[in-house]
Amino acid sequence: MKRLAASVTVLLLFLLLPVQAFAQDGGQVEVSGRVEHGANAVSFDPTQARVTLSVLEGVTLVSQETALPDESGAFRFPAAVAAGRTFFFSVEYQGATYSAVRGPGELSDPVVVTVFDATNDTSVLTVQSHTVIVTGAVADEGFVEILERAIIRNDSDLTLTPDLNAEGPAMLSFLRFALPPGAYNLDVRSNITGGQVLEVDRGFALNSPIPPTAPGQPHQFEFVYRLDYDDPTLDLSRTMRFGAESVRFVVPVDVATPSSPRLSDLGATDLDGRLLRLLEGQNVAPAEVLDLTVSGLPKQSALDVARESAGEWYVRYAIPAIVGATAVVLLLLSFRRRRAVAAPGASREQLLAEARVLHGAYELREISTGSYAGRMRDLRDALVQADVRERLSETSDGVRTED
Repeated sequence: MKRLAASVTVLLLFLLLPVQAFAQDGGQVEVSGRVEHGANAVSFDPTQARVTLSVLEGVTLVSQETALPDESGAFRFPAAVAAGRTFFFSVEYQGATYSAVRGPGELSDPVVVTVFDATNDTSVLTVQSHTVIVTGAVADEGFVEILERAIIRNDSDLTLTPDLNAEGPAMLSFLRFALPPGAYNLDVRSNITGGQVLEVDRGFALNSPIPPTAPGQPHQFEFVYRLDYDDPTLDLSRTMRFGAESVRFVVPVDVATPSSPRLSDLGATDLDGRLLRLLEGQNVAPAEVLDLTVSGLPKQSALDVARESAGEWYVRYAIPAIVGATAVVLLLLSFRRRRAVAAPGASREQLLAEARVLHGAYELREISTGSYAGRMRDLRDALVQADVRERLSETSDGVRTED
């Protein structure tokens, strides 16, 4: 009886467990969900949407299935659930892709993916804030690095979908950002899935669809690039195609000084031990030209400029020439000093004084042994000549010379 009761208990627990609890070994389950319209459009036809389920283990694609919802928007997929797997649902509708992600323990409730009608009109977008940050300058290489952040809302019930068939460079239905001339090493990131970065005149564009903004979850874009500079003043002005409710211009005080006639200088503030100067402005109109300038950028040293200008010629020819010229100058100075020691006409007292100075310099290791010996030899010769001159002078004056 005890064994029977235990078996019944185990059987009841087995029946009451959710499907996901024993799917860790790869058990098959049915995943259900539905496609809904975010604006409750009367004309919405769910069968025009296409749903794809991609099962991933880490970054490895395990399986992929595609299905069409029924007239109510419902869809179902068979799936093998296992620990460490991620279930990625994507719905394509009117040129835009919408997605939802679930873990292996989150599949008991239906997956709901909300879609919207599409538009090519960029007026549905509002730039909530745009920040330009000069992160630093490398004087030796002559470039500055700039980080820009934009927070964008879509307050409509339509998804902005770029018209990929539009001709010409304007790309009027694309989300676009202007860059200063000469920008390079561009890196773009956002919290929107999919899309590509496309180069356009004076900036770049994104072909990512921009869906309506969920409450408290605006779309965020961040991009970094570099600019070369030769002059300590650099122009960062650009046309604000979509305008902005708020614009900020931030520059570290130890890098450069920011200025803009459109923005107010709010002074410097300390951020993590670094002093930053902040300029801010409100309500920048669409297509308004925003003047931004930094001045006082660090300059290269004259030696660095000469080296960069001359390139390999500087290394192969200029440096050896400078070293050779320096050696010649030192040799001439040494020769002049040597001749000065042995200059004719020096008195005995002068030569002895020079010998004492020379000996002191040698003891202090200010001159080499060879130089000391040579100059001392010259001094001895000069002393002999001085003695001879004195003896001849005394003889000519009739004075008897004694040893």
